[in-house]
Amino acid sequence: MVDSDDKLKQIKAKVERAAQDTGSTSLRRGAFQELIQLVHSPHTSLQSKSYAAGQIPRFFNDFHDLEEEAINAVYDLCEDQDSKVRIDGYNAVTQVSYAQRKWVKRNADVLVQLLQCDEPEEAAVVKIALLKHLDMDPPAVLGVMCDQVVPLEEDLDETERQTRERLRSLVITFLATDALGVIVEKYTDPPGSEAEQTLVSQLTLSIRWLEIQEVELIVRDILLSLPCYRVYSSRGDSILLALLDRAKVPLQLRASNYGPLSSARSLLALAQLVAVDRHAASPAILLQFYLSFLMGRMILPKFSPQDRVDVISWISGAWLACEAEMAKPRQASSQEQLRRLLSQMIDATSLLLEILFDCKVCNAVFWRTVQTLLQAVNARKKRDNWALPSQLISIIRKFQVLLVQETHENTMDVQDLIRLLTDNQSMPPNGLVQTPRAMSATLPERPSHLPEPSAANISQTKYSAIHHANRRSLVKDGVNEDARDSDSNSMISAKRSNNSAEGMPETKRAKIGLKGPSLLSRLAGAEPTGASSSEHARRRRRAKVESRETSPELEKHPTTGYSIKGAASARRSGRSTETVQATSLLGRLDSVSDPAGDGFAGRRKR
Repeated sequence: MVDSDDKLKQIKAKVERAAQDTGSTSLRRGAFQELIQLVHSPHTSLQSKSYAAGQIPRFFNDFHDLEEEAINAVYDLCEDQDSKVRIDGYNAVTQVSYAQRKWVKRNADVLVQLLQCDEPEEAAVVKIALLKHLDMDPPAVLGVMCDQVVPLEEDLDETERQTRERLRSLVITFLATDALGVIVEKYTDPPGSEAEQTLVSQLTLSIRWLEIQEVELIVRDILLSLPCYRVYSSRGDSILLALLDRAKVPLQLRASNYGPLSSARSLLALAQLVAVDRHAASPAILLQFYLSFLMGRMILPKFSPQDRVDVISWISGAWLACEAEMAKPRQASSQEQLRRLLSQMIDATSLLLEILFDCKVCNAVFWRTVQTLLQAVNARKKRDNWALPSQLISIIRKFQVLLVQETHENTMDVQDLIRLLTDNQSMPPNGLVQTPRAMSATLPERPSHLPEPSAANISQTKYSAIHHANRRSLVKDGVNEDARDSDSNSMISAKRSNNSAEGMPETKRAKIGLKGPSLLSRLAGAEPTGASSSEHARRRRRAKVESRETSPELEKHPTTGYSIKGAASARRSGRSTETVQATSLLGRLDSVSDPAGDGFAGRRKR
């Protein structure tokens, strides 16, 4: 031990004499070599190593051929078993960098590796040394740190991989905490410095591969703190696009696994922070992603109900940010693209509101999102005089049910918006369907001799034509119920007028084209069996001829196609009230069967 102390005294004396000389003298060279050997000697005391760590930087610039040997001696001190010697070695690294700036980058790399030290006191010294190196050459040192952040493409064994992952986490934490203040104040303000470009480009590149927690730290705490992102510029779009590209991967998975969807949600939250909350990127890019990627596929239902509410709230927030961008001056083409994008957003509100309604998560975020979507609909309604689709109106009215027991601060505003959007909207009554336009074109022309129908009968006829399709044959054959109803009730037989409680006869079907036997054939089959079929046929033909000759409306009314009541009314309209003859179908059949009047017809009258 005494020998070590004596040797240290000898070296100290030689160093002091060499320090008084100037230039590359042999005395200085000898002292420098003695210090290097003192570090590597196995019998050197801790005190001697600490002394060597402080003196080596004094001779570093004088002998370039000894630089490599000297720097290795300093690195050995940083790995010594004694903590005090290691700390002296950390400080020696900094002093060597001050002496020769070409060693700054390499020494910074060593110090980055030394962030893994377990002792808090040592870690604090290493961080101070790194900050000093950062002040010497900001772009170079930031580049060294970012190299540890960006994953390597080469394959690593398990031990190397774990070491690199741990070191990456330490570097990101150092950048986000200890170094962030000086980076923002000294090296990136004003924007556009080389150090800023190095940091931004490398960290943005790392977004595609790092763990979600590390990405959040890089984006939220480092990148968005830089002055270049305090006001929107196109540079922020690169961060936003990197986040959205990363989010596509878990969203494209078919299975609704919690892990991938959770990472996708975190990435979308960061994208919302960049484009909407911090205004560091274009919100139009984010809204376009939402509309084209989330709305065009069945992706939203994969999320949990609460996550669905959150994602839709982000979509509505992106719409609000785009609306604010509309007020800013821009090129006409960009303005038109933004206007079309906003219109697409309004078109998607039906789906968004329906998904929200199905979530049944009626918290403050839920109602705030509903309010924003309804405001979007109302804005387009006012701006473009837009008529809300019936589907959208139906979905909006669903939320009135949820509003009954809700007391959140946004519920009253939502209620007012629902009334504003739905009160003046015309909806078809229950059970009533509008008459198709094509139907009116198929109706036959009205006979000119028939009286015009009343307005009440017109509406009744239209309603009947829709809801009673089996009566359309009357319209087809030229029968008009309104003309018959406008005739005098005295022209209708007492028996038929008494059948209706309201005095309105029911519409009869035309007796044409029926598959079953007609009333005429059934009555003919009921005639007396004694008469021959040929005699009956002759009587029927003679009765038809007489009926045609005596009919005053021969040119106006066809002989077939009317209902029984219509034929009787038309027949009576041309005769006086004094001579009443049997003009109905049953009456004519009675006259043919019993010309004397005491047959079947006579029995009916009695």
